[in-house]
Amino acid sequence: MKKITAILFMLCFFTLSSCSSDDPAPSNEDTELYIKFSADGQQYSFEPETITSLKKLIMGLKFENNVVSRISLWMPTNPTIGTHAFVNAAESDEIFDLPYTADFWLGEEVYDATSGEFTITDIDDEYIKGTFSFIGTNSDGATIIVSNGTFRAYN
Repeated sequence: MKKITAILFMLCFFTLSSCSSDDPAPSNEDTELYIKFSADGQQYSFEPETITSLKKLIMGLKFENNVVSRISLWMPTNPTIGTHAFVNAAESDEIFDLPYTADFWLGEEVYDATSGEFTITDIDDEYIKGTFSFIGTNSDGATIIVSNGTFRAYN
């Protein structure tokens, strides 16, 4: 009886241990929410928040060493997949009039996107994902280059 029990146990063990999932494990990028970019060579990484009202805003905000840094990506409430040119926010009195725009805050300086691109690569009911880069200008005319931007946020 002990031999039969041992054989059945080994048979069950090998049967269960040889089973594997055919589904690949999701990569960290497929489950993580992020906004990542560099501004004039410095790397930034935020956990995004999505706010939708008259427009959709994907925003990252961080306080570090008593300095606030923030990125805001503005788009229509129902954005579309594809590449969209940023519209110069300084040319409009109302940000809600612009289809795609962005700004970057570093301390008390606000750099509005004056040129650049915003590419949406994936949209579903839950998430939106894409890339961005732009040149931002502050009220004194100083510029900053925001490059290598990627994001994945709640839609």
